[in-house]
Amino acid sequence: MTIVGTASAPLDVYPAVPLALYAQMIHWDECAFWGVDRDRGAGYAEYGIWIKPERDMLRRYLGEAQSEIEAVVGYPLATRWIEDEKHPYAFPLLTKYGKVIESGVRSEAIIEEDAAVNHATDPATVTVTTTVTDESEIRVCYPTSLGVEGPVEISPSDIDIAAGTATIYIPRCRLVHPDHVDNPSTGLDYTDLTNFLEEVDVTRVTNDDSDQATLIWPHVCTGSSCSCPTCDDYTQVGCVYVANGEIGQLEILPAEYSGGSWTAKSTQCYGEPEFVTVNYRAGMLTTTRQAIDAVIHLAHAKMSPEPCTNARLQTILTQDQRVPDVVTRERINCPFGMADGAWKAYKFALSMKLWRGRTMGRRGVRV
Repeated sequence: MTIVGTASAPLDVYPAVPLALYAQMIHWDECAFWGVDRDRGAGYAEYGIWIKPERDMLRRYLGEAQSEIEAVVGYPLATRWIEDEKHPYAFPLLTKYGKVIESGVRSEAIIEEDAAVNHATDPATVTVTTTVTDESEIRVCYPTSLGVEGPVEISPSDIDIAAGTATIYIPRCRLVHPDHVDNPSTGLDYTDLTNFLEEVDVTRVTNDDSDQATLIWPHVCTGSSCSCPTCDDYTQVGCVYVANGEIGQLEILPAEYSGGSWTAKSTQCYGEPEFVTVNYRAGMLTTTRQAIDAVIHLAHAKMSPEPCTNARLQTILTQDQRVPDVVTRERINCPFGMADGAWKAYKFALSMKLWRGRTMGRRGVRV
């Protein structure tokens, strides 16, 4: 099976290692990481202040590392929606990525725009009324009213839902106002609340299973005629049955969606489609600690030697960028590079690789 094409959101929308998690994993003071100068006399002096270009560079390398590891393991390290992935039609069909959770597209609905942030405590709190019962569906973003190109998500430290009310906890330093994200090297004043957001947008992200697949017949009219060759195509929506989510095996048939349910659709006039585009959500339901470590090790190995002048970070980078004097043949051929961090990431990827063989489908099509 040949993948004709695929379209999906960039990895910074579905990161396996959000920046807030990265700071925790390397045991960095979070405020210093987000460019905020907290009380220097309270044990934070050893942590250098990160500036925006450094955080942007880190985000890029984390995304590159995640992409390279996913190419080896064969599935997303964090769940995400894959849309308009195009294949030659087969029954059954193997998707590009394994660990398919469900078919459909990403759907986002506003719970509350410009929800007030209460900075009386740290973490700050945001309280909204909602019918949502699953905390994992709630997202917090920079307010669209500020004109920020995005959406730009903010990572809460905790979300509690009780009796129709969601209380969202967000450490203050994760709430730097967009006007101040390009902070000076001396850091922003932690006690000055004008440096931080007063409002955020709270949304609900779910799966919309009304848009699962599109079957494509080239050079066929969309009218009632069965014989009308053109330079266009005839398309028909299809429904997806996830036959084996682990390996990404789907069965797709023509159907119509109405009133929350699917009904079969006859396309006898046109025969079997030639192509199909499919939408689905796939990936690790919970990104493991080993996967997180692998992404960070590889990102460190890819970084320039001086993303930060702080000696503490230099020590961390040196460990992952070290290349031993003697290396094995396997390590020389490691596609991620020969540095220690790259080798650790590659060994993880090989150990977690999803192996999928080609078999003959029910209709005699190789998948």
